[in-house]
Amino acid sequence: MNRLGSRFAVLLIMLATMPLAARAVTIHINHGYGHKFPIAIVPFKGEKAWPQNLRPSVVIAKDLDGSGWFNVLPSRDYLANPHHDRQVEGHFNDWRLLKAAGLLIGHIERQPNGRINVAFRLYDVNKGAQLKALQYVVAPDQLRAVGNTIANIVYQHWTGVRGVFNTRIAFITMYRDGPPGHFFYKLEVADAEGHGVHVILRSHEPIMSPRWSPHGRRLTYVSFATGWPAVYVQDVATGHIRRVAAFHGLNGAPSFAPDGTHLALSLSKTGYPEIYVMNLVTGRLRQLTFGPSINTEPSWSPHGGHIVFTSNRSGGPQIYEMTADGDHKRRLTFRGRYNAGASFSPNGKWLTLVSRRAGQYHAAVFELADSTLEILTATSLDDSPTFAPNGQEILYSTVVGGHRVLATVSLNGRGRRILGLRGGDVTDPAWSPFRHP
Repeated sequence: MNRLGSRFAVLLIMLATMPLAARAVTIHINHGYGHKFPIAIVPFKGEKAWPQNLRPSVVIAKDLDGSGWFNVLPSRDYLANPHHDRQVEGHFNDWRLLKAAGLLIGHIERQPNGRINVAFRLYDVNKGAQLKALQYVVAPDQLRAVGNTIANIVYQHWTGVRGVFNTRIAFITMYRDGPPGHFFYKLEVADAEGHGVHVILRSHEPIMSPRWSPHGRRLTYVSFATGWPAVYVQDVATGHIRRVAAFHGLNGAPSFAPDGTHLALSLSKTGYPEIYVMNLVTGRLRQLTFGPSINTEPSWSPHGGHIVFTSNRSGGPQIYEMTADGDHKRRLTFRGRYNAGASFSPNGKWLTLVSRRAGQYHAAVFELADSTLEILTATSLDDSPTFAPNGQEILYSTVVGGHRVLATVSLNGRGRRILGLRGGDVTDPAWSPFRHP
């Protein structure tokens, strides 16, 4: 399925082939410069026996460096043997000469019972003081997760914000299957770095628009399994699938309410696509938008009081907001002819969206307080941006080397990375909430 800039473009293609009953902003470009916290992450003693992608120091360095807030200093400049306390606490001046403000050292050791002991120490170089000293005993398949956990500790200590390195992402992978125009689709879940991929759903028909429930236990998505788009809710752990919307016409763009008991979605069962809210317990629908225009891509505010959505009621796709009962509709974006696919940041202060500028589609953020729009990416075919649960990064789909891949950009624009997913074109990312017990 061709995706040009946003799911809104996909919707226009679908509508063209679907029988219907009736047919003040300033823009800035963020170049990504600014101060990053300099930290030395010493290779953990004993980790060379493990594959590169499982070594704690490698995992931690990649997490922090990609966040946009840290500058991980090159290991070639480190002290000869900084694994022991006496090699650290007696040589803080040497680390200061390297411009390191933070220092992380550790060791890894396999126990007789096969479990792995991972220990680390975190130092404030400027103060010459130890900040943290923790130890984990885990199964070998949890080694990467431990590295992410340590990265979360370091990240939160110096930013004051909870780290997201142990969260998950959902996405669609599209594979070419047979003759030209034939594809195979997978709905998949992985960790925030794209490792540990787990297949949730396989289909020879398109899957799109996955979104997480508030506690991260369910996914809602659109599937064409029956030949026509329908909305489903699936339990991630058990695989249980429930079809919740299969009306005549378009059924698309589902989004969980913060209470987890309602879905906002776009339905064209009465003609043009309109925004509805569905009670998942009773199945009852409430229509929120009315009129001869396309209304789609609803997304809830963090506390559930408002919904933003994409509408072409003003001529081209723009972002609108309304209260959760459909009242007090207002247009939010005014500059540019294409702004679509918006969703809220966890603190409710920002929206991320796709904005077209000079014919190119970019991931952007819109600050609600002063209506400023900031372009965060230099790529040209970005799609489906979604906030990390701490609000500090945005995950999106883009084109690199002729293939769709997933990428992240930090809210400050300083951190950009491509996720190492392989095997097909990757689209429609959704970042999970923090895990709950």
